[in-house]
Order: sequence, then C-alpha cells, then structure tokens
Amino acid sequence: MFNHLTTHLNKINRRRHLRDALVWLPRGLLAGLLVAASVAASARLWPLLDNAQVGNAALALGLLGLAAAAVALLLQRRTLLQQAHFADRHFRLHERASAAVEIAGGRLPTPPALAEQQLADAVRVISSLDIRAALPLKAERRDWLVLLLALVLLVAAVWLPNPQADILRAQRAVEQSIAEQTEEIEALVEEIEANPELTEEQQEALVEPLQSALQELGQGGLTQEEAVATLSEAEADLRDLQAANSNEGLERALQSAADPLAGASASQSLGQTLQNGNLAQAGAAANDLADSLPELSAEEQAALAEALQQAAAALGQTDGEISAALNEAAEALQQGDVAAAQDALRDAAGDLQQRAQEQAAAQQAAAAAGQLSEGRQEVAQAGQGQQGAGQGEGPGQGQGEGQGQGEGGGQGAGSGEGDGSGSGEGGDVDGAGGVGGGAGGIGGETGHTENVFVPEFTDPSGEPGAEIELPAECIANPDACGGLLDERPTAFGDEESLVPYNEVFADYRDAAYQALDTEPIPLGLKGYIRDYFSSLEE
Repeated sequence: MFNHLTTHLNKINRRRHLRDALVWLPRGLLAGLLVAASVAASARLWPLLDNAQVGNAALALGLLGLAAAAVALLLQRRTLLQQAHFADRHFRLHERASAAVEIAGGRLPTPPALAEQQLADAVRVISSLDIRAALPLKAERRDWLVLLLALVLLVAAVWLPNPQADILRAQRAVEQSIAEQTEEIEALVEEIEANPELTEEQQEALVEPLQSALQELGQGGLTQEEAVATLSEAEADLRDLQAANSNEGLERALQSAADPLAGASASQSLGQTLQNGNLAQAGAAANDLADSLPELSAEEQAALAEALQQAAAALGQTDGEISAALNEAAEALQQGDVAAAQDALRDAAGDLQQRAQEQAAAQQAAAAAGQLSEGRQEVAQAGQGQQGAGQGEGPGQGQGEGQGQGEGGGQGAGSGEGDGSGSGEGGDVDGAGGVGGGAGGIGGETGHTENVFVPEFTDPSGEPGAEIELPAECIANPDACGGLLDERPTAFGDEESLVPYNEVFADYRDAAYQALDTEPIPLGLKGYIRDYFSSLEE
C-alpha cells in the first residue's frame, strides 16, 4: 500500500519539475540575454566589442543562463516527506500524505490498525487526483515578451553599424602594432646578446634601453602616444650610444694611414686590412707584424719604420693612442730595439681591437635605433586613415612655395614661378585635415607628398599645472626679474648670427629630454616632443 503512495508522490514531483522547467529555463535564458543586452549597449557607448563579438557574447551568455537554470533544476533533490508536504499543501489533502509518510518512517507512533486505515485513506484520496489539471504546464507570458524584446535588441545590435567600430578598429590596430614591436624588440635583444663582436659591457649598455622599452610596452593599456614616446626614448638612448661609439673620423684617417703601410712589404697585410676598414683584422695583422719583426732585414725594418711614422702622422689628429703606439714602434725600430717595437705594435693592435669593438657597438646601435624608428612610425600610423595628399605643378623655372585650391574640393600645395598653377586634393580623416605639398620646377615637373602622422588634438587646458612662488623682489619690482623671471642682462660679444645645426642639436635634444623628466609637462604631450626630436635625428 505504501508503494502506491510513493508512486503517486513521485508522479506529482515529476510534474512539478516539468512545470518549474517551463518557467525557470526561459528565465535563465532571459537573464543571460539581458546581460548580453547590457554588454551590447556598452559596446555602443564605449569601444569595447565589435558586432561579431557582441553576437558571440550574446550566444554565450544566453547559453550560460540557460545552463545555470538547468543545473539548478537538476540539483533539486526532494525527500519523500518534502514531496508529501507539497502534495498536502497544493492539493489540500489535510496532511494525509505527510502523516502517512511520517507514520511509515516511524516518526509518528501510531497503532497498526489506525496506521493502516490512515494509509489507505491517503492512497484513496491521492489516487483520485487529476495531477495534470492541478499542475498545468504553462509559460509566463511576461517572461516570453521580455525574452522576445531582448532578442530583438540583440539582433539590432549585431545587425546595425556600431558607431564605435572605427575607434575600436584603430585601438586594435595600435595594440597589434605594439605587440609586433614587442616581438621585434625581443628579437633585437637576442641578436645583440648573440653578437660575438661586442663585449659584455657593450651588450648590457645596448640591451638596457630595449629592456626598459619592453617593460613599458608589456604593461598593457598604453595609449598610442605613450607607446610612441616609449619607442622614441629607447631610440634616443641608442642614438646616444651610437654617437658615443662612433669612430667615423678614425675610419677616414685610417684610410690615409693605410697607404704608406700597404706600400711597405712587411706591413702590406696591415695596410690592406686598414684600407678595407676591417679594424678587427687590422688588430690581428698588427700582432702578426709584431711577431715577424725579428725576421726582417735591416732595410725592411727601416722601410717599416718610415711607413709607421707616416701612418702615425696621419692619425695624430684623430686617435692619439694608436698614433703614439705606431710612432713608438717606428722610433724603436730606428734605434734597433726590436723588442720595444714589438710591444708598441701589440699596444697598437690592442687599440685597434678596442676600436673594432666600438665600431661594432656603433653599428649595432645604429641598426637597433633604425629598427625602433621604423617601429615607432608604424605605431604612430596604426589606426590612422590615409591623409590627404596634394601636388602642384608649374611650367616656369625656379622654385617657390604657395597654396592653391584644387578642383573638386580639398586643399593642396603647389609651387612654381611664372604661369604655374597648383592643384591638389585632400580629405579629412578622424577630424584631421588632409595634408599635402608639392614642388614645381623646370619643364613642369611635379613634386611628391608623403603620408604624415596627424595626432588627435590634445587640449592641455585641463591638465594640472605647477604652482610657482615668485621671489619677493619680483613681486615688488617685476622688471628686476626680466620678462621670463630669470632673465638677466647679457653682455654680447663677437657672436655669430648663424650656428651649424649639428653643433646645437644635441644640446637642444638633451635639454628637452631633461625637461620631460623634471618639468610638469602633460603626459599627452611628452610623446610628441620625443617624436619631434627623434625625427630630426633621422
């Protein structure tokens, strides 16, 4: 008899599960789609996801909500007593089912005869119930209407153009470009560390700015300007290392010093390696020459001494150490002191080997700086539309500059003298006007233009400034502090009105970089300053 009661209670419980599933599965799906709708709305306010990603996110979130509801339903495990309580409450059985279960389980002591009668009564009543009518399977209309609305919104979000798509594509292009430059810098670090021509100290000096750039780029979340500034700073450091190790003047002087050495039979090998510009081989040739001195005749030693003196004279204004070593070797040969000449030549060989290492460091620094320069330009151009270009033409002779309005709209630049005319076309990209330029010449030759990086306008008015307290004497008498507060009367001497560019550029660049580290310059402008001076170095 009790088995009959259990069977009926299980039927009621399964029907209850099915009814709950028709309610909570749509609600779980709806919860996921509502979250997806919020994501889609956010993607149209901020550059977060494109339409395809919104669609994928909606599908994933919807399935996640549906799965969560299904798992919650499957995890519901009701005991027989809980099923009986539900049947009593829902079907108004007046505690018949729960009392029968408690009596059968020994929780409610009852005489056997009375227990049998109570169980029979419970089975009779519960078996007469119309479970399907009492537990109808129906869905909540309100839930399905909201679910339909969420689906319509998501379809519209996936189908209609996203106003943030251009910004998002530009951001991803910048991120991809930064990732590519990170990989290239890592490869560059490995190349420097594997260069056998560099000393350990030189490798550390060359790798240091690259590692610093990798650390900055690896932080993530960098803006385009910050990434360009990071690459520009590393490039500037490498340019400084290139300049510090550069020995172009020595290479030219060695070409002159190589001629007399190549003319002497004993030092012919040394002269030829110097003519070829291979300082490492020249150092080895100098060592070989030192070893061969005892085998030379007096005439050969005299000719070699004269060649060494001429070579020393050619290097006197460029490299005093090598010049002194060669001159010392020449004097020792003239005095017949072969051992001293050998020591001097070995000293010269060591100096040549050191210069070879400096040459290799300069070449490696130049190559790395060039690669960073290209990478910086790629990052600067990433996500930027092609800028407008214009060109001018003029049949007259001469050169000039001017701007002309091109036919069909846009603005270009043309040049030429005489009856020439300028025309061009341009376009606005991301709010930046097209840029064009051209040059006219003899016979109507036209100039060319290049795409340039036009950064977004940055308004520094909102940036926090630095408070400066004026000295008391300046407040009382501003004229005493000069127009810029630190001006002082200057006594002019025999100054030149023109200064060669290469003599002052390094000072200007160093002063600008020092100001970037010490002065309260807005972060958004620091990258432009570094980029400007880096472009001047090219």
